[in-house]
Amino acid sequence: MIEHRRPHVLLVDDEIGTIELLGAVLQRQGFQIDLARTTAAAIALLRTKTFDAVVTDVVFDGRDEGQEVLSACRDLAPSTVVMLMTGHPALSGAVSAIKLGAVDYLQKPVDPVLLAARIHRAVRERQMGSPDDLNYKDLVNILSDLVAQTIERVDPYTAGHGERTRNYCRQIAEKLGLDKRTVERLELAAIAHDYGKIYLDDLSFLTKKGPLTPNEYREVQRHPEVGANKLGTNPHLVEACRYVAEHHERWDGTGYPRRLRGSAISEAGRILCLVEVFDSLTTRRSYKNPWDLQKTLDFFESQTGRAFEPEVLDIFLRLLEVHGPEWLSAPQRDLIAAGVIQAPDAQPAS
Repeated sequence: MIEHRRPHVLLVDDEIGTIELLGAVLQRQGFQIDLARTTAAAIALLRTKTFDAVVTDVVFDGRDEGQEVLSACRDLAPSTVVMLMTGHPALSGAVSAIKLGAVDYLQKPVDPVLLAARIHRAVRERQMGSPDDLNYKDLVNILSDLVAQTIERVDPYTAGHGERTRNYCRQIAEKLGLDKRTVERLELAAIAHDYGKIYLDDLSFLTKKGPLTPNEYREVQRHPEVGANKLGTNPHLVEACRYVAEHHERWDGTGYPRRLRGSAISEAGRILCLVEVFDSLTTRRSYKNPWDLQKTLDFFESQTGRAFEPEVLDIFLRLLEVHGPEWLSAPQRDLIAAGVIQAPDAQPAS
């Protein structure tokens, strides 16, 4: 079973202001923090404590010593995630560091919130790829934490998106008569379907106020396959990764990334395709207001046999007749709970 505790992180930098700032933010993000100002102090800590992750500068007093910490981690704590940060990035240095076992090479100044997301991502992925036998509940907890601590940190407007998608997918799948294992794997895919976005080269456009440029849209289109590939190291997630990869495909072949058509999309994938669109349309985002129920119904009714499989869409529309008001109000409740927006009757702070 997975142990739930605060991840322990060692920050190493001779600029004390840098690691104190990063440490303060990471503590608020749920980490336990130790600080070291020299590589010798860091290596001494590695000999006496267990860390989930080490984030170290590369250059100390003009000397390239960061890889000494990386080498010590490889020898003393090979399961520890190591990230290097530097104000003097070089491709050769990054390649060398990754070959030695670093999982990331960050350019200063490092955004503390993005750093927190990347540490959570790396620690949880390593945990998921471990030989331990993970059960369904463990996988739900790991993936939920991955999403909450990564993509939802970067784009707060997605708060609750994965869990709502999971709920809607389960109800449609059960009405469709899918077996228990398929439903469970679909739920896992629903939780993590947007996970690939955290790996995009530029995350700033995820919260962009206006429309994406053609280049930005092409970059976003990478995320289904990237997410599936990054989650694909655990044998329990083989089917879930397929559904993640399919979640922007369309019944008529107009989707992405592979332009799959009809039955080439798995049954579970067809459900996730539809539900992901529904929750995105009915959720407030940085660039749009949520759709109301009538506009939502009109859109989906127009897409039967086009974007969505008729049988799946028919089940969904019948569920929407019963649960429509509740489902459309759920995103606002989640955004209020996450502190992204204020409740309608909340008084602004004076």
